[in-house]
Amino acid sequence: MNSGNNNTSLRRIMLAGLMTSSILMGAPAIADDAAQDAKVAALASRLDQAMSMIEKLSAELAQMKTQRLQAEIKEVPESVRLVQRRMDDVDERLDDIEGVVVDVEDRIGSRAVANVFDAERLDIGGFLLNTLTHVDGEDGSATSFNRQVFELLIKGQLSDDFSIFVAQAFTREASPTFGDPEGRRDPDFNLGTGAPTPIAWANYRMSDAFNIRVGKWVAPHGIVNVEHFPAILLDTEQPQFLRPFGGQTIFANFQTGVQIHGRKFMGRDGASALNYAFYVGNFGGNQDNFNVGGRVGYTFGDSGITFGLNGAFGRRSEVGDSEYKLFGADLLYDKGPILWKTEFFATEEDLGDDRLAFYSQPAWRINDQWTAFYRYDFLDDGTLRGDRQEHAFGLAFNPIPQVRIRGTATFRSFDEGIGGLRDANARLYQISSTYSF
Repeated sequence: MNSGNNNTSLRRIMLAGLMTSSILMGAPAIADDAAQDAKVAALASRLDQAMSMIEKLSAELAQMKTQRLQAEIKEVPESVRLVQRRMDDVDERLDDIEGVVVDVEDRIGSRAVANVFDAERLDIGGFLLNTLTHVDGEDGSATSFNRQVFELLIKGQLSDDFSIFVAQAFTREASPTFGDPEGRRDPDFNLGTGAPTPIAWANYRMSDAFNIRVGKWVAPHGIVNVEHFPAILLDTEQPQFLRPFGGQTIFANFQTGVQIHGRKFMGRDGASALNYAFYVGNFGGNQDNFNVGGRVGYTFGDSGITFGLNGAFGRRSEVGDSEYKLFGADLLYDKGPILWKTEFFATEEDLGDDRLAFYSQPAWRINDQWTAFYRYDFLDDGTLRGDRQEHAFGLAFNPIPQVRIRGTATFRSFDEGIGGLRDANARLYQISSTYSF
């Protein structure tokens, strides 16, 4: 080997060492991203191995250079050739290590830095939602960019057992309404803004089968209310019984209190699972009385079927005889191209008539980017204003996994009600998009 090759090898060693030191000095400041923890740990291990190998090979290379000089002095050509082969081998191994170091830098060296105070891990994400809605009514029409929502999601892992979760929303929302005296014929949009904190809880995990959660959380009933976040829903307009958002048309969408929940995997392969959630809490509109309820669900192996039973009781308001009892069931089929959600709820009310809600939403995953869906939605809210029914047709497009664009057409009918309320129909057309991060 000539002097140029030796200098090249030495430069590679110095380059690999400098790059490794730079990466290791920056590693403690890398954001603890939950999806990258395992990868970063593995890469750090490989860097440690690379440093050790570089030091070993550097010493070996220096020793071989000495051997080569001694061989040249003694004029032993065979020894020179042996040293030459060994040095070529070391040079090749250094090339491999250099490639590992460069690859690591490309993967983690340019990541954004976030510092955590006292938590072991901090995950930050969120989404942006925008909607454009047009409503045709019996006596008029209205169009509006009616909803802009930015929601920040933060989860902190305090230890192996303790965690917190906060969802902070910043909203500008104008829900479709009807401004005529009957409230069903002349569409309009009523603007509302704010920065609510719909979810904020702390969780203690004793095991997968037993967790305790305290704070404000989504009421654990049914399917869509638990999924909750618009970024993962096919239709941003939730079923009628979950409207208005934050209300209690059938049950309160949110509760503040204590929840016990867990999951138990069953069967030989652990594919089946029993999950449950029971709670005691208050609804925002009734802070003086407790609501008690919960859900038990079972997933049948790899069949794609999950069946749930729901129940609750409490008071809807602070005054009057407003006790209620809730009964419900839900069925989810999620396998292959088919995603089918169905929920049914009924209540017994001391104040007003009993309430009934039902929807069924089959969907077909055309491919990885396109999903078509339909939803039949029925609601009797117990007000004697007449039942409401909806037929919604939609198409969702995911150009990338973090972006969902939807187009929906909804046909709503109002049945005749007390006080001279006439039958009426309305048509809603909406384009919406969510951007997750």
